[in-house]
Amino acid sequence: MDIQQLKTLTLELMDALRASGLGEVSLETDDIKLKIKAAPPAPVVPVTPVASAAVPAAAAAPVEGEAAPAAPAEELPVGTEVKSPLVGTFYSAPAPDAPPFVLVGQKVKEGDTLFIIEAMKTMNEVKSPCDGTVSRILAQPGDMVEYDQTVVMIE
Repeated sequence: MDIQQLKTLTLELMDALRASGLGEVSLETDDIKLKIKAAPPAPVVPVTPVASAAVPAAAAAPVEGEAAPAAPAEELPVGTEVKSPLVGTFYSAPAPDAPPFVLVGQKVKEGDTLFIIEAMKTMNEVKSPCDGTVSRILAQPGDMVEYDQTVVMIE
């Protein structure tokens, strides 16, 4: 078997492996031994919404003949949104055994630390942009947050 035939055979086996969903395939002849393994699939990480509104079962299924109700927009309290300045992991406290920086209902002043975003092993403190009262915290410790995602609401 020449090199061109071997390349063609290898490509055909790779296509068959991909199409069948198998993890590996082996081929052995008198002059060659070939083993092809598929790369493991990327892990699927379930995404949990940060804040979700509960919809009653009666409201979820429209009655026959009626138009489906419009999905309500997520309602955030009026106030200042404090957004994540980068993608990373949200932490509400400086250490796992320490109390959180802020709690819902707590008064804060401009410049107070609200939470930490960890990115690339660097802890980035996010400070309050204004004076007010924390009305909502939209993430749990350890949650992944996206750039420009609202994390805290201050009234």
